[in-house]
Amino acid sequence: MKKKVLLFALAGFFLLGSVSCSSDDSGTSEPEKVEVPNTLKDDYFSIDGATFNAGNIQGGEKNSIAEISVNNFVINGGKAIMTLTCTEELKSVLIGLKGHDGFYELQTTNELQTRDRLYRYEVILDLSQNLNLEVFGLEIVGYITDGTRTVIYYREFQLIPAGTGELQISLSWDKEDDVDLHLVKQDQGRIYYGSKTLFAENSTLIAELDIDSNPGCSIDGIKNENIYFNHLADGVYAIYVDLYSKCEASGSTGSKYIVNVTYGGTSIRLSDHMIGKFNDDDSGSGNTLSRHVHIGSFSIVDGQFSSIVETDSATSIQAFNLEEKLVYKK
Repeated sequence: MKKKVLLFALAGFFLLGSVSCSSDDSGTSEPEKVEVPNTLKDDYFSIDGATFNAGNIQGGEKNSIAEISVNNFVINGGKAIMTLTCTEELKSVLIGLKGHDGFYELQTTNELQTRDRLYRYEVILDLSQNLNLEVFGLEIVGYITDGTRTVIYYREFQLIPAGTGELQISLSWDKEDDVDLHLVKQDQGRIYYGSKTLFAENSTLIAELDIDSNPGCSIDGIKNENIYFNHLADGVYAIYVDLYSKCEASGSTGSKYIVNVTYGGTSIRLSDHMIGKFNDDDSGSGNTLSRHVHIGSFSIVDGQFSSIVETDSATSIQAFNLEEKLVYKK
């Protein structure tokens, strides 16, 4: 009798051990999250703050995106601001390249407009320096907070080829205004619409402004400007943006702009002023230096991007010791 009791006890012990091990295994067998290779970033575009997903965008049936505002012209290595105006609150925005696998999902933050009861969302498109599609389309879907989705919206873009060089500085804005990009090299000179190249003392080309848009309100619709470095000459440089003239009708909102600095294929954040907006009542400075917006400053040492220069040491043109006669008229 004692022998049978002992056998039952041993059987119970092994059964419990088996259950215990099974429980432990199930606790450690959860599938690990595998990062999906981003098939859009290197050759096409990325989105600041978004996650990449494989597969195709799935749309729904709702027409809840009332307006998509974005510059239809883009440059390789540049950025663009896309604003979505929606009749329903979105949880996220899905954006993919038409005809290509994969898409981005951006979790949204919103600003509720109490006057018109609309939600507005901002998406920053970061275009690859390798982008070479003359025309391409984006697919856009709004993922609504109630779990439903909007239909797939399409936006077509046209590429304006831009020089990238060893370092690239680009500007994009969203209204048909004359906005200018300036690059100043301490003790030497300025690149802008009135002087589009900068040379070293040995006549080596340092940098060039190769895209100039809406000059003197001669509207071309491009709304991008670009400076690229052919040679990284040592020195301290400062970037400025100027609303030369507000070309749109009086009473319209001020242009929103974004500046991108790319070195070694990576976007560099020089300051908190890379994105901004001109006041609605600003009619333009006509190239008045005191009204130029300082975006940020940087230094090049031994032919390489070295550091970001603190704002307070480079905001004043006097700090750059320039004797220049600027072109004011276009």
